[in-house]
Amino acid sequence: GPGLGQQSEDKVRALIQRWPKPMVIGADGLNALTSDVGLLEVAAGPRLLTPHPGEMKRLLKGDAVARGGVFNDHASRVEIVRGFTERYPVTLLLKGARTIIGERGCPPAYNATGNAGMATGGMGDVLTGLCAGLVGQGLSLFDAARFGVWLHGRAADLCVSRGGESEQSLLPTDLYGQFGAVFREVRTGG
Repeated sequence: GPGLGQQSEDKVRALIQRWPKPMVIGADGLNALTSDVGLLEVAAGPRLLTPHPGEMKRLLKGDAVARGGVFNDHASRVEIVRGFTERYPVTLLLKGARTIIGERGCPPAYNATGNAGMATGGMGDVLTGLCAGLVGQGLSLFDAARFGVWLHGRAADLCVSRGGESEQSLLPTDLYGQFGAVFREVRTGG
């Protein structure tokens, strides 16, 4: 989704509906879905959606059931994740402070890594790419979402604690220099 723009929305919706392989959908892919969220019910393969709260709100506006009151302004983030994944057969990674990952039949997962410096444009694009790479290596969408968001947040934490960045100066590209250290931590149990 990142960088596709609005001119490709019909093609993106067709791909979401017909592609039989697992797919990670973020940014402009999510924007394309807002006019036809229901196609998630008939998608040919598993889908991982990675919205931030604003994108999630637009997805819910495009859902007739949500407009009918299932998701109201007082619903908690976890209620939104649970409700959406019960309605649609998707994995949902709802970004934000303490990102929540949900999938039908699985308890919601919460991420504890990351910092306020991640609230900057392009950071979600890095996360989408990271999750897609993990899916490409054979992880399920739920595991790729949980591991991807943890890796993403841990790299941001290392940028601030060891990499010389601050929450105010953190850029998405800064994370690339910390991914090696994060993967080494995982391999060594550090």
